[in-house]
Amino acid sequence: VSVHSFLRVRLLLASWNRYSGSSESPVSARSEKMDTDATRAALEALLAAFAAGDNDRLAALYDDDVDWLFHCPASVFPFAGRRRGKAEVFQGFALFYRDYKLVGYDVLVKLVDGDQAAIVSDVHSIQRATGRTMRSHIAGFHRFRDGKLIEYRGFTDSFDAVEQILGRGLQV
Repeated sequence: VSVHSFLRVRLLLASWNRYSGSSESPVSARSEKMDTDATRAALEALLAAFAAGDNDRLAALYDDDVDWLFHCPASVFPFAGRRRGKAEVFQGFALFYRDYKLVGYDVLVKLVDGDQAAIVSDVHSIQRATGRTMRSHIAGFHRFRDGKLIEYRGFTDSFDAVEQILGRGLQV
């Protein structure tokens, strides 16, 4: 990772609250920040559980009141959008696994600072209804407390993802 990329992600981490819609996250205000090593360990455990499809282990790593948001059109990707609480997040995961088979998940960039982490991942999935392959890069921003995920923001090129799922380019 270049110094320039690292600094850009540090700026994103520093301005976390600007795009989350508040001056202070309601979940982070309740506890002390985790240190970088503890956050790195929690992130590694979360990523391993997700990549393995181990929902029991994954659920143990989510706070009951997690604030989760994946920016993508929910009309095309019903698992996307805002979800509050572990139950809603896992309902979204169930929708993802109903419609898609995850066939590859590689983390390309990983940065951790205090209780926050940022990753860029390459995700490869197959739409079950059509057999179409979808490959996307996803930027994920995580915040942890006491070894559990309390806040997540995910971003992808949703225009490209929609084109892949439809199997054709969109006219704009």
